Amino acid sequence: MKEPMVSSILKYALYAAFVVGAAVSVSLPFMFERYVYIIQSHTSINAAYRAFIVPFLMGVSVPGLWIVLEMILMLRSIPKDPFVKRNVSALHRTGIVFLILSVAFLAKCFVYLTFLTMLCTLIFIVGGLFSFTLAALIRQSIVFREENDLTI
Repeated sequence: MKEPMVSSILKYALYAAFVVGAAVSVSLPFMFERYVYIIQSHTSINAAYRAFIVPFLMGVSVPGLWIVLEMILMLRSIPKDPFVKRNVSALHRTGIVFLILSVAFLAKCFVYLTFLTMLCTLIFIVGGLFSFTLAALIRQSIVFREENDLTI
């Protein structure tokens, strides 16, 4: 079965996101001031904020990259059979990682409260709940398919 065009585009976008995310994560300790200057040239970063934010961003980038990698692996199953237990497990693990990230960003709200931090917390909570819901949906579809295969 040929891979749908949307899946192909999404797969390459995820590959690009993974490569760019990994490059930014690795270069973060060395390029932090340059990134801040590019994004917001009128902001100055004090040493205490830098000492907190660089390890924080490096710490949350690893699970973020792992989520992207899981999505790439799930997309590979679409041409064959997306309703497999491996995808259910991957979505469940992804939901757990989303909720861990939401706890990390919620903790950051108590240290450095910004609107974007609150937004990321909410997005990660919704992403985690969505992953758990999708895992349950795929799990149930596997059960229905297996029951249907048995009756035929």
